[in-house]
Amino acid sequence: MHTVLHTDMNKFYASCERAFRPDLRGRPVVVLSNTDGCVVALTAEAKALGIRRGVPYFLIRELAQKHGVAVLSSNYELYQSMSDRIAAVIGRQVPVMERYSIDEIFADLTGISGDMTALARRIREQVFDWTRIPSCAGIAPTKTLAKLCDHFAKTYDAFGGVVSWFDLTPARQAKALAATPVSEIWGVGPKTAAKLADRRVRTAADFVQLSSPAVRRIGGSVLVATWAELQGDFCIPLEIKPKTRLQICRSRSFGEACSHPDDIRSAVCTHVAEACRVMRREGLKAGRLTVFYYTNIFREDLPQHAVEVSETVAHPSADTFLFAGLADRLIGRTFRTGFAYKKAGVIFSELTDADAPDTPDLFGDGGEAQRRRSEALMKTIDGLAERYGKNFVEPGAARLSTAWIMKRDRLSPCYTTRLEDVITAG
Repeated sequence: MHTVLHTDMNKFYASCERAFRPDLRGRPVVVLSNTDGCVVALTAEAKALGIRRGVPYFLIRELAQKHGVAVLSSNYELYQSMSDRIAAVIGRQVPVMERYSIDEIFADLTGISGDMTALARRIREQVFDWTRIPSCAGIAPTKTLAKLCDHFAKTYDAFGGVVSWFDLTPARQAKALAATPVSEIWGVGPKTAAKLADRRVRTAADFVQLSSPAVRRIGGSVLVATWAELQGDFCIPLEIKPKTRLQICRSRSFGEACSHPDDIRSAVCTHVAEACRVMRREGLKAGRLTVFYYTNIFREDLPQHAVEVSETVAHPSADTFLFAGLADRLIGRTFRTGFAYKKAGVIFSELTDADAPDTPDLFGDGGEAQRRRSEALMKTIDGLAERYGKNFVEPGAARLSTAWIMKRDRLSPCYTTRLEDVITAG
């Protein structure tokens, strides 16, 4: 029988902020989405005030001011750094793990001797001791049940932050399934939950009573795997190696509507630089670039315009400056005045392994010398970025404008990734 651990960080974004701000502990905290639009994370204290995830900030502004709620912009650089640290802590104590999301990890404990519940408690304690991020954990024979156990650990304080399916009697296991709404099952989305509700399937206990053919008719083989996992059959393996990307997309809504071509150039070239860094880090190169930008479709009172234009390069590459130049030319051919653009981005496709050989050039050496210079330059730039920050060297067009930059008026320092933001004692 397999043994799967699922661990999930509690209120992760807000907890990252609290880790460096002791004054926020015990105080209601909310973290806002891009452009400081909606609440994407909140603490129990904020939830007790009636604030809910997804609500636009302007609707709760007065409530937040009245009750002293700490309102913060999303600091993705900090959150990713803390996620990496947590993964390093857990990776020291488990043989195999899958980083499922920025704040969730699955681990395969199959074959490990000893008390798995005690191991989960040690992991939880060490994560908190080393990062100050609280977490909960679930242990079970399948990923679906492990995630369900984690949900119980997070919901009921009496479990002390860890629930093991193996420690529950058959009667308590049945009671747990009966207490779980079908919409809470990992892998059951809103549309599937609605289909199940039409068949009077409202809980996980109701769900497992269905026959395999009935489940397949509702949701296909994917739903059958979920159904089987709830009964203890290991069907969904850990993804130890991330799936090979089919494309890389980077985009952001603008902090304010932009009407000058330099605004678009700056935004797009910034996204190009970020995407190329990802490609080089993951050992990939792209053969095609798509640039897109468009106006706000919800402003029906304003003229509308949308652009999506692509071009293939002669040889796949991960060269920031090659693609920045191409993006600049694509914008020059498509930009139109008289429109207020709200969002821009890039898509890199036709991805291949960085070491894959290029198609031979019938009219020469295919620019092999130029490609070697490009790779050396990118390696140097990545080294500088690692030492001095990711934007230490970037395309000049990225500095043409700041009007498009995402609104984050309440951004906290990047305590773990920027020397100037490191906390000092004094």
